[in-house]
Amino acid sequence: MKIAQHRTLVPIIFGITITAMVALPLAPVSAQGIAPPRMELVEITDDVYVVQHPTGSSNSVFIVTDEGVVVFDADIRTADQVFEAIRRTTDQEIRFMIISHPAGDHSTGAWHFREDMPLIIASRTQASSLSAEEMEEFNERKISGAPEYAAYRNAELILPDITFDGSLTLKFGGLTFEITEEGAAHSTSDLTLYIQEKRVLAMGDLFKSEMHTGPGDSVYDSFAAAKEWIAVIDRILERRIQVDTYIPGHGPAHVGRGVADLEELRRYFVAMRNEVLTLIAQGKTAEDVLVEFETPAEFAHYGREDTLERFLPLYYRQLIEEGAQP
Repeated sequence: MKIAQHRTLVPIIFGITITAMVALPLAPVSAQGIAPPRMELVEITDDVYVVQHPTGSSNSVFIVTDEGVVVFDADIRTADQVFEAIRRTTDQEIRFMIISHPAGDHSTGAWHFREDMPLIIASRTQASSLSAEEMEEFNERKISGAPEYAAYRNAELILPDITFDGSLTLKFGGLTFEITEEGAAHSTSDLTLYIQEKRVLAMGDLFKSEMHTGPGDSVYDSFAAAKEWIAVIDRILERRIQVDTYIPGHGPAHVGRGVADLEELRRYFVAMRNEVLTLIAQGKTAEDVLVEFETPAEFAHYGREDTLERFLPLYYRQLIEEGAQP
């Protein structure tokens, strides 16, 4: 096993050791009598699986090797199902968990993997957010009486063991895991995971399949609308990496669709931004845009239209800052 740093690799917890220690079954019912959604196990390619949320909430990815399992993203509310899926698939232990971004629905699930004591990998920026804003939110949910936060009640937020800036390469189990800090589009630090031997790229919330997308809470005030997202997509395309399947942070994986997914994602942001620009040119205000915006036809089938109310003003604000005249 080798970890190669491409800029800075900083362990933030020392003395950590690893100890030896399909459809999923129905999720257990919480103390409040509410069962979380049942996750679906989908095999992307040999030994690469996505545990897919049925209603568009966060997905988890896991990769089985002869040295152990690598997990990409996990939500404390559903990671027990991910853990069960791993145990049903292999007797190998979870050795690493990689976080795509610091939102709770992607970064909190390591609590369910604690018996395996995996090393948690995140960017330095993510680690800062996790120990500050996300820790505060986690603790608020932990003491909340709300049924949807029951999974937090007796849990702890496990912080990263290894942080880095830029990119990190993990050689493990005969595979090459290339972890890249792509920039700040959905969050202040969005990571992708490329497994070259498997030709898959897990994108976290940089890619939400078949649904409208946009910024997480951590970048809401400073989000540059589609501009930075398009730049991130362009940088990934410019790397010309060989990808058969792009795995989304939310929504169904399109196994084998390849670069067409990324090209569609780019068209989406360009089209949405241009539609807002057209309304600005017609003299529309931000309030008018919310009422009169029509999703371009290619993307009219996308789900989660409710999120547009939050995202459209960000396109508007950025375009005005760039000099567009209402």
